[in-house]
Amino acid sequence: MANDDKTPASPLANLITEAREGRITIRMDLEKFVYIDRDCEYFKSVIRLIQGTMTDISNQEKWGVGEGFPKDEDRDLISAKTMVKRWREKSQGSENSVYAVMESHYKVIEDFQTLFRTVRERITGVDTEQAAKYQDLEANLPQQAPAQAKIFSWPGL
Repeated sequence: MANDDKTPASPLANLITEAREGRITIRMDLEKFVYIDRDCEYFKSVIRLIQGTMTDISNQEKWGVGEGFPKDEDRDLISAKTMVKRWREKSQGSENSVYAVMESHYKVIEDFQTLFRTVRERITGVDTEQAAKYQDLEANLPQQAPAQAKIFSWPGL
């Protein structure tokens, strides 16, 4: 796995390697693998929605807090311009912006999903009966609703 100074190594890279090489044992019903995979997809879609909102915030032209107030000799609303600049940076313009933090969460969820897919593939790759059972579960298990947000909900979810 290539790693430069700006891209941190995957926190689950070692576990994924261990799983690929068959050195991890997990006891879990195949049904749980289906639900874990679906939940990971759900969380990744929510993260992309949040990132879209942060992009919208960053691209917001008019904020209406006085940032467009024309300078009049000594009078200028510097604080309004400063606040708008900070909101843009915190949404999507700095290393620790909400967008960037959500991207790091997205990568962790992808790694988590890869880890469990790898374990499941090792299980179903050597046992045709288990492979058939998994395919049946994946096709026929009803959707399971994720836990409801306690504070707010995102549009479209």
